[in-house]
Amino acid sequence: MLPFPIVDVNKGCSLLVLLVLTGLAAPGWGNDTDVAVGPRRVKQGDVLALTFPLRAAEGVAAVGEFVGRFHDRETPVFPVAGGVGVLLGVDMEDVAGTSDFVLERRKADAPVTVARVAVTILPGDFGVQKLSLPQTQVDLDAETVERVEDEQRTMLATMRPVTPRVWKGEFVLPSEGSVQRTFGLRRVINGQPRRPHTGEDITAPSGAPVLAINEGTVQLVADHFFSGKSIVVDHGLGLYSMYFHLSAVTVHPGDRVAKSQVIGAVGASGRASGPHLHWGVRLNGARVNPLSLATAVASVADNLQ
Repeated sequence: MLPFPIVDVNKGCSLLVLLVLTGLAAPGWGNDTDVAVGPRRVKQGDVLALTFPLRAAEGVAAVGEFVGRFHDRETPVFPVAGGVGVLLGVDMEDVAGTSDFVLERRKADAPVTVARVAVTILPGDFGVQKLSLPQTQVDLDAETVERVEDEQRTMLATMRPVTPRVWKGEFVLPSEGSVQRTFGLRRVINGQPRRPHTGEDITAPSGAPVLAINEGTVQLVADHFFSGKSIVVDHGLGLYSMYFHLSAVTVHPGDRVAKSQVIGAVGASGRASGPHLHWGVRLNGARVNPLSLATAVASVADNLQ
């Protein structure tokens, strides 16, 4: 198993800003009181871990009654010792500024706000990456454009459902290769500005094993124009991991995979300049830095129910 390193976020890495909220007054939860909490700061593309205590009378059986909301995205909760937790994904292109994360309790008539956190999103300070690729992979004909658009719709639809949590404990790296810190880079391909890079590249020899970062269910196995041989794994609670440019795939849709299980091999399929693994993560629709999962989950792993 390849555990993530714990990274000092003060050294310029756009990783997790970990915020575990404790000390919210327990009285009031039963009365659906709106509890105000001081503002928190997080960079674009990072993950924010939050925990909220519940009265003993509420119990973990009431977890399903709660949901978080941020930027019109729902954030499902999970039980932790004495309360509930959430993993809030801040999209890499969420607008910088301050917005409220709201924890709601579902009621028959209308949801009731029980906690509120002002979250200030800071610019991600992403760099620029210049690439040179064959022109046929950059200037696409009409047929290829139609194919790419259809593949994008398929990918988004695959990652839309929110299923029960199956990930357990800490996450692991999917490859022993060299992590390139490419998440969020503004790409310029053959001199043309392109969309930012939504994943983390790990350079490794062709054929090197690719591992599932945690337990999950394989939701998609495909061979797409840009991502090549691809795998998408659903870990539950809106958390999906993606593995692109593979040379081989050893799983099938519907397979339940274990943490550190080999699911494929590093390659250069699709639009790639050489052998590497493109590793992406979506968290309730937000494109987030995969490396940020390490500290986020580690902070709550011991208290998971």
